[in-house]
Amino acid sequence: MKKTLLFLTFVSNFISAQNADLFNNSWYISQVVTNGQTTTAPLFGNNNVSASTFSQSGSEYVFNSKYFNTAVANITFSPTLNSFTKNDSICTLADYWGTNMTAVQGYDQKNCDFYVGNPSIPVPTGTQYNYQIINNGTSKTLMITNPANGNKIYYNNFFLGTKDNSALKKSFKIYPNPVKDFITIENVERNLNLKIYDTSGKLLYETLTNGKTVRVDVSHFQKAQYILMIENFKPEFFIKD
Repeated sequence: MKKTLLFLTFVSNFISAQNADLFNNSWYISQVVTNGQTTTAPLFGNNNVSASTFSQSGSEYVFNSKYFNTAVANITFSPTLNSFTKNDSICTLADYWGTNMTAVQGYDQKNCDFYVGNPSIPVPTGTQYNYQIINNGTSKTLMITNPANGNKIYYNNFFLGTKDNSALKKSFKIYPNPVKDFITIENVERNLNLKIYDTSGKLLYETLTNGKTVRVDVSHFQKAQYILMIENFKPEFFIKD
């Protein structure tokens, strides 16, 4: 009995250590790859996308993959591989009728289909998902893959940074948005770190602000959505047209 308890304790500690980053971060869904086609999370409402989280309930683990709706999956981690198995899952059924309605509803469905499926093609119990955490230096990206079909979902912990993000009061103004060549940033301060990330959490541009108004050349950026972050200020989204 003592050996069994020691073994179970070892396995429990091993899993906790192996997956520490999963549980210690809040993850924000950023991209879905379906059949080789990548879709970036569209903006909706006030852009306050809820965080996706891993949690433990008794002896079970739960992953809540959130966008507008939430795909809830009860999972079991592999003790040796960076993977987990879906035991069962369900998706909430709230209706979204706001800004970017068609794009948001379509993206929301992709999140649910990835873990739950649909009536004609359900994702079976026992499906294994592989995961990888990529350290981008100042942020982390979580990539979850269904090896059966190659579909992927990317999450980043960009908005986690610190728990102070939700408490930040200062904001800056950016225009035009969408932007083609140069984006102007107003109401900032001198000598603050300014960074631009793509939605996968990759750092694309970094500089120091040189005054209350800053102009940044983004003409070489691809058409996509980006995140602009300035030290001590709330992050803002912008779109490169």
